[in-house]
Amino acid sequence: MDLQKRYEELKKQNLTDGDRIKFIADLGASEEIEYHYKLICKDRDEGTNLNLSGSFYKHDKEGLEFLLEVLDNEDEENLKVFAAYLIAETLSKLRHRDFYLEFCNRLIPVMTSLIESKDALLRQKIIIALGWIGSLDEIDILTKQMSEDKDSLCRAWSASSLMQMSFHGVDKELLQEKTKQCFALAIAAETDLYACGIMIEAAQVLFGKKWISSSAAEDVDAEKIEKARKSAARFLNK
Repeated sequence: MDLQKRYEELKKQNLTDGDRIKFIADLGASEEIEYHYKLICKDRDEGTNLNLSGSFYKHDKEGLEFLLEVLDNEDEENLKVFAAYLIAETLSKLRHRDFYLEFCNRLIPVMTSLIESKDALLRQKIIIALGWIGSLDEIDILTKQMSEDKDSLCRAWSASSLMQMSFHGVDKELLQEKTKQCFALAIAAETDLYACGIMIEAAQVLFGKKWISSSAAEDVDAEKIEKARKSAARFLNK
């Protein structure tokens, strides 16, 4: 198989970035759905980071059906989360298709059960994926994780996912209305400065404000984060 030979060359790093991008595009354009999925799993297990999932959406509805079958037949929690995350990533690129909502409705109940995972890394992946495909119905799940999750990164990504929803078809005004008080409480209560910075950054994008720079949040600049926390609180508690 030509694809197999090219994959081996990629792994040996004998190919350029252009070759890698072409290979990923050709993989998505092929009918080898199962082979594509196997390579994505291999890439994950071997940590080669070739980003092979980027073209899975090209398999269209057939690719989604294949992944949902994988999800249904998977018992291990971490592999279920991996499959659910891949379905959400794929769906986020197929928003314009008439089958989009049907597949979201099939996937979201599985994701909302997986968010109960005791593994913080798995919860983080589900939280991020909900930001891509969640609807108004999932806002309460994310606001709960933002204020109650024991893992600081889960709290941070919950805030970020609420912001992401506004880019992915959820009505911005309704989102603002449903999250304003939750952001006010979570930002005031957050003890981890990195998470606090991410929350403030997410809120300022959602509400069209400018309280903190991305670099101050990323660098965990305590002084700037605390100053931004006060500004955010003033606005969010109005």
